[in-house]
Amino acid sequence: MLKIRKANIDDCQLIHELAEQVFPLTYKDIITPEQCDFMMDWMYSIPNLQKQMTEEGHVYLLATNEDGDYVGYVSVQPQGEHLWHLQKIYVLPQFQGLKAGKYMFQEALKYIKEVHPDPCVVELNVNRNNKAVTFYEHMGMHKDRQGDFPIGNGFYMNDYIMAINIKLNKDNLTITTPEGKSATFNMFEVDENAAKAMENAKAEDSNEDKSSEE
Repeated sequence: MLKIRKANIDDCQLIHELAEQVFPLTYKDIITPEQCDFMMDWMYSIPNLQKQMTEEGHVYLLATNEDGDYVGYVSVQPQGEHLWHLQKIYVLPQFQGLKAGKYMFQEALKYIKEVHPDPCVVELNVNRNNKAVTFYEHMGMHKDRQGDFPIGNGFYMNDYIMAINIKLNKDNLTITTPEGKSATFNMFEVDENAAKAMENAKAEDSNEDKSSEE
């Protein structure tokens, strides 16, 4: 069984060490080694992690297994009155395939709704060549837009921005599709059920459009 805890400023060294294990491996076939080194410093140097926590509102959650081993981390950040950004979510290589990513995604949404009970949008950036795109779609997110975003030193993040509209009523989470359809299910079942609900809603929209054309 996995557990989650909120990180504090004293965990910056730990987060840096976890990132060293997973970030370069994740992007070794997607970006150049030079860009990987630049991004590791930009996102995971100790001073920058401290700045994220103390000045920029990043909240890191750390996941451990029943043996106390660290499994991965996720971070979220408020970016507007009703807008949050899921900045990072990574599972260490030895724990991938055990649904730890699903657990951390759920815990990130749970945290957001605890501190922001009103309906909101959660977005994230993901490289367009990252296989995690499929994972996020299974979790109920959709591709909202895309772009090539400069990050310095001539490097770009070639990303999709994916989004999910959420609201929480007790233990039930409601996800709203881009077409305005809603699906509600248990907070701890935010996975393929969300994707299926969204696909069903999209199919209904498509049928309605065809009927109106006729």
